[in-house]
Amino acid sequence: MLEGVSIRARLMTAAAIAVPVLFSAQPASAQTSGNAEPSTAVNRAEPASGLSEIIVTAQRRAENLQDVPIAVSAVTADMLAQSGVDTSRDLPQIVPSVQLTRSGPSGLFFIRGVGTTNAAAGEEGANAFYVDGVYLGDLSQTINNFNSIERVEVLKGPQGTLFGRNATGGLIHIITREPGQEARLDGKIGYSNYSTVDAQVYAAVPISDTISADVALTSKYQRDGWGRNLTRDTKNGINQYQGIRSKLVARPLDTLKLTLSGDYFRSEDNLGLGWRLADGTVGTGGTVGPGGHDTTANHDALTKLRLWGVSLTGALDLGFADLTSITALRRTSNNSRFDVDGGPLNLVNIEYLAKGRTFQQELRLASTSSGPLTWQAGLFYLYSRASTDQNQNGDAFAAQSLREIDIISSLTTRSYAAFGELTYAITPTTTITGGLRYTQDVRDFDGTQTPTLLTGAVLPTTTVLSRLKYSEFTYRAALRQELAEDVSLYASINRGFKAGTYSLQSPTSPPVDPQFIMAYEAGIKSELLDRRLRLNVSAYHYDIDDYQVRSAAAANPGANILLNAATVKVDGLEAEFEALIVDGFRLFGGANLLRSKYQRFGGPNSDFQAPISYPRPATCPPSLVGTADPGVLLPGPRTGGLATCFGDVSGNYTPLAPKFAASLGGSYTFDVGQTGSLRLSALYNYNSGYVFEPDNVARQASFHLLNGSIEYRPSEQVGIEFWASNLTDTEYVVQDLSTATGVTEVLAPPRTYGVNLKFNF
Repeated sequence: MLEGVSIRARLMTAAAIAVPVLFSAQPASAQTSGNAEPSTAVNRAEPASGLSEIIVTAQRRAENLQDVPIAVSAVTADMLAQSGVDTSRDLPQIVPSVQLTRSGPSGLFFIRGVGTTNAAAGEEGANAFYVDGVYLGDLSQTINNFNSIERVEVLKGPQGTLFGRNATGGLIHIITREPGQEARLDGKIGYSNYSTVDAQVYAAVPISDTISADVALTSKYQRDGWGRNLTRDTKNGINQYQGIRSKLVARPLDTLKLTLSGDYFRSEDNLGLGWRLADGTVGTGGTVGPGGHDTTANHDALTKLRLWGVSLTGALDLGFADLTSITALRRTSNNSRFDVDGGPLNLVNIEYLAKGRTFQQELRLASTSSGPLTWQAGLFYLYSRASTDQNQNGDAFAAQSLREIDIISSLTTRSYAAFGELTYAITPTTTITGGLRYTQDVRDFDGTQTPTLLTGAVLPTTTVLSRLKYSEFTYRAALRQELAEDVSLYASINRGFKAGTYSLQSPTSPPVDPQFIMAYEAGIKSELLDRRLRLNVSAYHYDIDDYQVRSAAAANPGANILLNAATVKVDGLEAEFEALIVDGFRLFGGANLLRSKYQRFGGPNSDFQAPISYPRPATCPPSLVGTADPGVLLPGPRTGGLATCFGDVSGNYTPLAPKFAASLGGSYTFDVGQTGSLRLSALYNYNSGYVFEPDNVARQASFHLLNGSIEYRPSEQVGIEFWASNLTDTEYVVQDLSTATGVTEVLAPPRTYGVNLKFNF
């Protein structure tokens, strides 16, 4: 603290930060990323005797990973780079409890089986996504190409007290680097197969004794596609992007730190929209898929995405507590076109323009006492508006005598929250934690639907105006017991909820209710063998009510509806380890054993029946609605497409919840000559497979992935790296969609390999 600065002066400075921020908490038209917590080095200098300490901010304050009564995977930038993981899309390869599915430009993350398959505008997801303490409410922002990051923290289980919004399964938090008082210049330039060139540069410089700044640039251009559109003779699986991120950090007082952040990102790709007919299925008209990364879609798919944001974070030391203010604005624009049926016939095509803007403000006060009681409390406000303007057309609409449907929808959200948490050390080795959060949401929906007949006549517009309003309490209770200096046990109970919402693609459909989760967890955290082995194990059980489910069984062929499944039960056991075998040789890995099933979804007494797909020709007898097998396959060859019946899927597995997933990675670095070094790295991942829909018909079988790299550095300043991802060229599906026209899917990246030139000064 600054000597001679009184408590009154500190409070006046706090007011100077907080009052303008509170009065500025009005809907704004921009977006941002910001720094929620002061940057903290994840890995301190490695002790001679073992592994380095890992610092995380899982409880919104810097703490040793082993002291936090939460299951957290903290992955450093070096570990990500050495494992061939350079985008959030690949996090499941290194964190087995995380799974991913795509929908257009959006990433849908599942943590321990909890997630959502709906990614349309207005959907925030069942797991929160943060960058530097700023909540990213638009799912198109979750595919983050890593550059200038410090670490990624994956918090598992509901985080409804301190983080709150929609963190029902957990959250992913990316913490970026921060400029200091030393000038830095780091970067790499690479070339890889599919005629791909990419580059990253990070530069940081001190401007004065109290001000420093940095800038991070990233770019990728892929000239060749992973496959081709055989109908149009064009490229499929293309990807290019450019991005910039910058921070300005000022410390005008020893007690005050201000961080101004900004970022901009744009991309053009069809990685999440290049749908093909699924292997082994028949599309409408008897069409079949081409296999591999090729497609036979009659329209080319493309997403043009633009993201930008700014944020201001103020951190003030009041002596008795730290005051943190985070103000952030973000904006997104998604212009997409795609062929839903993925085949050569002109069945279902969508032109889609979605825009989003958010403003958020958080004030948080956290005690600095070293006594037995620590606390923090805060207020949070979010304003967001998502809008879509889409045209759905194609021959599949002819069954309704329609040529096309124009849909314009918007969803405005105002969310208010107050939260607090206390931790008390009952004894030097026993601590209890309790937290409570109150959230009030108001969501206003405005949707119009205008059909056009085959004759060209425009039918009257259907307008829907609706509001959702609810208030909910979420809470947390945890007990931590140290058994020895480096071994502790913990147990926790958490309640969380995911906001109710509307389908902006189907404005005439009713909204879904909020989704609630009760989570029970117990675990052990340990550092053994003179801190050369870190081993953390946890067991968990979740009870989820009103689980939100997407279904393509809407009246319009191009629309999705949302449903509430009655209840879901989740049970799991997971373990993570890191070991320093000898100096320079590290192993790390983890495994997650999971059982996530619908306890009740459909049946005679259910409010909602589950959609179940049958390959045509099939019929849905009214007498079978609500049964486990509500459809009847008719005799004869399959004519293509799907009939959707409604029945009981109780006991089925939930989407993206593999029974078993595991990873094992390692790196070995040794000296070469007087100044050089050589590093060998590898990452292996196994997944037992998963389903995509409640009927469990569409499945991804078990698969293995292997990444590897070799890096030679003649000196600390320069290096050359040879790398390969998905070395075995494993083919697996990351997105699957069952519609009336058939089953379409998108594959994960094929084998890629290349060379990077690196520099660090």
